[in-house]
Amino acid sequence: MESRLNKVTGMFISHFGIGLEDPGPGLLNAMVTEYSNIPYENLTKIIKKFSMQDFSDRRRMPEEVMEGYISSSTGGTCFSLTYCLGNILSGAGFKCYPVMADMKKPNIHCALIVCLDRKKYLVDPGYLLGGPVELSGRTAEVETPFGSVEIRPRGRTNYDLYTVTGSERKWRYRLKMTPVPKDLFMKYWERSFSLPMMNSVQLTRLSSRGHLYIRDHHLRFRTPGRKINENIRHNIEKKIESEFGIPGDITGQARRYIEQLKETWNRSGG
Repeated sequence: MESRLNKVTGMFISHFGIGLEDPGPGLLNAMVTEYSNIPYENLTKIIKKFSMQDFSDRRRMPEEVMEGYISSSTGGTCFSLTYCLGNILSGAGFKCYPVMADMKKPNIHCALIVCLDRKKYLVDPGYLLGGPVELSGRTAEVETPFGSVEIRPRGRTNYDLYTVTGSERKWRYRLKMTPVPKDLFMKYWERSFSLPMMNSVQLTRLSSRGHLYIRDHHLRFRTPGRKINENIRHNIEKKIESEFGIPGDITGQARRYIEQLKETWNRSGG
């Protein structure tokens, strides 16, 4: 990660009111916890994909991510969120590096490893973890508003992450602890613009009330004891604005690009 991007770190600590101190577990927890308020959403990524030709222009870099959140409550997907947080933590004096994870396909998710006091912590701003989790070689369990997350070692260099809601336990991804060079990280980031998740509107947010997930016009809200499903087809812009604070024109623009893409598929018979 880039080192000492003071402007972005300054924007972050000023907005969230964090007092900088020597890098330690308390400061790391405070920064990651506040950063978890920035949502996972692909609206801004969809807009960039269809409005910018060059990959270098499509990437939402740290300053743009922070400015977007402060002005419009937007966030990003795992690559922009991870890269931004890595720059913020580096600017605060933490040593961190990006790693990749496999889901249904290899190297389509990313996260950070923070090295502190001879310990390693997983920081995943793109996937339901509201704070840093120490990776000690033993199973770690994290309680969340929707249930729990289990992070289990697999071999010497990998970890498997599961979510547990009631009696339902699901494998989510396999984390690889090997640091990813910047040029390779950028290649994976560029490849992510062609993933199937870019063909639908997706947002997720974890709050004290539970886990909120939106995909196209389907809304799902989960707590440990219940699930609520809602069809928001006729008020998706308003619902996203009320739940996430993202202005309706941003959602509308992303949806129009997706609709145009699907119309192209229909015309071509794809």
